[in-house]
Amino acid sequence: MPDLEVIQRHLSSYVADLENLKKHKNVTLEEIKADTDLLWILERGIYLLIQNLFDMLAHIVSADFRENWEFYTDIGDILLRHKVISEEDKAVLNQMAGFRNRLSHEYLSLDSNVLVDVVNRRLSDFARFLTIIKTYCNI
Repeated sequence: MPDLEVIQRHLSSYVADLENLKKHKNVTLEEIKADTDLLWILERGIYLLIQNLFDMLAHIVSADFRENWEFYTDIGDILLRHKVISEEDKAVLNQMAGFRNRLSHEYLSLDSNVLVDVVNRRLSDFARFLTIIKTYCNI
């Protein structure tokens, strides 16, 4: 069983970050281009949300399944194999892993349209994983 204190601490931050990003729902590309502070807020907020999610999922994989993983995409494979997530959830996790890497390493060439899409249309994906983790951990 994962250390629920660790999970709770991560969940608290995750929920706060998700709520902060929700404040920017309906953001436009023009607003991001005109406001570098907003760009930074969205980039950093999404990055932290994804990283926090993978930290929680990695903790679950380590604690409950004792499986090694090398890449974030491996975590989705393990969780799917243990029926914690669906194929669709795994696909979303893989997209998040790729986007996290782009935020970390390719931020100079990041297309702001992707930020607009995440904030306006994909925050429900993060809420879905919140439910998955809370259900799995009986929180």
